[in-house]
Amino acid sequence: MDIANILLRFSVTLSGEFLVILALFIYIFYLHLQLAKKNILLKSIYERIEKPDSKLAKKDILLFLENLKNPEFSGKVTKDKLLDKKISDFLFENDKDIKLFLHYTSRKEVADKIVHDGFKFVNSFYKTAEYIYNDELYLVHRHHEHKQYGHFVIVICIQKEIYERYSDELGKIKAKNISVEQILTEKAPITDENSDEIYLLPKQFIKGYFDYTDGTITENPDFNSSYHSPVFQENLKRIKTIH
Repeated sequence: MDIANILLRFSVTLSGEFLVILALFIYIFYLHLQLAKKNILLKSIYERIEKPDSKLAKKDILLFLENLKNPEFSGKVTKDKLLDKKISDFLFENDKDIKLFLHYTSRKEVADKIVHDGFKFVNSFYKTAEYIYNDELYLVHRHHEHKQYGHFVIVICIQKEIYERYSDELGKIKAKNISVEQILTEKAPITDENSDEIYLLPKQFIKGYFDYTDGTITENPDFNSSYHSPVFQENLKRIKTIH
């Protein structure tokens, strides 16, 4: 074996080892960045906990910390437009006066139908609509949990005064398994093939929807968060007679 072949093999061995070392170095650097991001998030959480006016509940903090165990979770949205100012303005306009809910769907035609016809839900409104409030960390956490269901996000807004009025009435009669949203319907629920009751929230409570992948917003021209149909009161009376 001549010296040239020996040097060539030695060079190839060194090149392979160098690539392995370089790959390990890049991976270690990546892990360091992920750890730094999570440390920043933890610091942010602790700062919010210490604030007396913080809206974050203990269960929300625990759930968020649980998500940090996921190596793919960075704690913030980097590939979509959720935190863009125009989306934030669309979501939280008059947020102190409304109850705000989000529903995710993967199909634009479904989103358009909800805007046009209203929001269908089975028995429990909260199985498909997520309550949120104006807190960036809370919003990101909830978004991370639900974004897998689709990139079209339906925005549902109900005037707090209306919502709390019927909530108080339900509390007085101690109605079980009945939500305010079931009262805020104009059509009698229908029963599906699984014997579940399907309710329809009026389209007036649908502010519109946005696509979190490109930031486009579709507004509902009929939106009115303070919409109050006389049928709502009739629904309450019917529930009272049962309870």
